Amino acid sequence: MHRIKCHPRLLAALLLVGIALTALGCGFTQTVSDYWHGLMDSQDTNLRKRVVVAPFLSRLPGLEVRAKAMGLAISQRLEKQGGMVLVEFKDLRQALTQVSPRIQNSEDRIVAAARTLGLNTVLSGAVVNLAMQYDKTGIYGFRENQPFALMELDLKLIDVATGVLLAETTLTKRAELTETEASNVRLGQPFPPKIVDKLQGDLVSPALHWINQNISAQAWVGFILAVDGNRIQVTVGRDTGLPLGTELVAYSRGEAIKSGSGRMLYLPGPVVGRVKLVKFEPRTAWAEVVSVAADEDEKAEQKKKKEEAEQKQAELAAKQKQAEQNAKEAKAVVAEAGAKPGGGNMQFKAVPTGQPDPKPKVGTVTRRLTFEPGQVLRTR
Repeated sequence: MHRIKCHPRLLAALLLVGIALTALGCGFTQTVSDYWHGLMDSQDTNLRKRVVVAPFLSRLPGLEVRAKAMGLAISQRLEKQGGMVLVEFKDLRQALTQVSPRIQNSEDRIVAAARTLGLNTVLSGAVVNLAMQYDKTGIYGFRENQPFALMELDLKLIDVATGVLLAETTLTKRAELTETEASNVRLGQPFPPKIVDKLQGDLVSPALHWINQNISAQAWVGFILAVDGNRIQVTVGRDTGLPLGTELVAYSRGEAIKSGSGRMLYLPGPVVGRVKLVKFEPRTAWAEVVSVAADEDEKAEQKKKKEEAEQKQAELAAKQKQAEQNAKEAKAVVAEAGAKPGGGNMQFKAVPTGQPDPKPKVGTVTRRLTFEPGQVLRTR
């Protein structure tokens, strides 16, 4: 029996990426996914997303090497077919060592490390079952039992932008066994290698189909790495598919939501501003600030105040004109009443103008959002 020796830090990362996030409920995950889907546009399906494939694990003794080989085969096929950028797992492991110690939650540390690499998705997999079963056909008493081997593979995709479980599935493949092979397995012997080879190979194609389908539907995101005045370093390279001159929208971190597993997840917050790609580097790019949302909001607020002032001035002029008309009509009534007997005893009451008493204005403090490392970038 061969076992893979695994560094404790690597093992912790694998377990966290592959298992810990499964505690998130399906309803919650769907809600967050729907929120992001609402920000997608037609460009998203054409952009190449960065993906890390974590080494596949096995929950069954003796299948560790098989599981790892399956993960490598899937990685190689994904890289050859294109459409996404495969980032090596060792890069994610290295990035974990650079995460600030102030981030103590292990899952949050993985997401923080993945953001520095501009990852969109982390794929993990595990062989969870290899068993012998029977197909029972025919009438009871004359039933034929055909033995077969069954292998199951769990796959999980983690969305880096939100930290939620993007999708998960269990794929199953089977291969028929002879009576002799089935008898040997019942006696405790291992499954025939050729049978395990077939099951292992048959699982690759459906796994690729499922992975491509879910990642294609995923919203593309980039991240801000550094801010140097008006220059912004972002996790967008030539590999993404965006040309120079593309403008991206930066979002601040929004509402923090506590998941069922106890970790905090973040929805995108208000728009910070827009940046334009001006220089590509191998895996990153430099962008310049095009506009700041706070400035745009201030301009919009000034325009709104100007329109309100003009409207109030127009209303005041209309009221003044109406008051002059009322005064003229009152004078006419007085003159007419004075010409009649007893008219001088008439009394007049003041007519309210209809203007409410002015109320004191309550001042509000608006926080000015700025570009910061870790913020999410979107195509709109």
